[in-house]
Formats: sequence, C-alpha cells, structure tokens
Amino acid sequence: MLALGATYGPGSVVIGLLVAALGIFGLVAMVRTALVNRRTMREGVLVDARCLEAYVVHHRSSDGYTTSQRRLILGFPTPEGRDVRTEMAAHAPYAVGDIVPVRYLPECPEQVVPAGATFGIGPSSALKGVVMLGLVYAGLSLVLMALGAS
Repeated sequence: MLALGATYGPGSVVIGLLVAALGIFGLVAMVRTALVNRRTMREGVLVDARCLEAYVVHHRSSDGYTTSQRRLILGFPTPEGRDVRTEMAAHAPYAVGDIVPVRYLPECPEQVVPAGATFGIGPSSALKGVVMLGLVYAGLSLVLMALGAS
C-alpha cells in the first residue's frame, strides 16, 4: 500500500540531492554548449570546408529502436595557413568533395557549426523541457514515497 504521508529517510534525501546535482550539471553543460554555438554563429569566421569523408553512425537501443546520424570529416585552411580537419554531424546529405559552409571561432577552429544553423530554445522545445522535467519530478516523487512507505 502506498502511504502518501510517509516520512523520507536520509537515503531518500541523498538520492534526491544526487538527482538534482546531475540535473543541474546537465543543464549547465547544455547552456554552455548553446552559448558557444551562438557565439560561433555571431562572431565566427565563415569558411567553405570541403567534405573529405561522409559516413553514417547507427545507434541501437536495448528496446530495438535504431537512430542514425550522418557524420562528415571536413577540411579547410585557416587564414593563417593552418590545415584543419574536423568532424561534424550533418542534417543535409553531403558527399565527398562537396563544399560545406561552416563557421568557427579563431581560437578553436576544430569546433565548427554549419553556417546556416540556428541555435536557441524555441517555445515548443521549452514546453517539452518543462513537461519532461515535471514528469521526471513526479516519477521520482512517487518512487521516493513508495520507498518511504516500506
């Protein structure tokens, strides 16, 4: 029987703090990446990189669901004459030899973003995030209440 008025033990508090810390760490990492990408789009050097290699990576989960991601190996020279090789996920189908417009920050030319990419959180993404956060919180609350009841 689920006792809604059950008290939580110290173990429940530790688990809750760990989950909160992991969530905060993940959120900070996402925000940092988004800020770097946004800065790259705003201040980055525009260059036409050449696709040196294109391949597809398949990820299969334990429940049989498969996702695929197209990856590109790109090469381009910097204005200083340095030859840069980098890898990038592509949403458009590029072939070997194609020109791919990208932007990069001069201090880190290995990290490129597609020149036409948009970064930021739209209203639908924000709503999905809030709903997911609420579902996770509700699920963890129910689990902790059930553990406290036994």
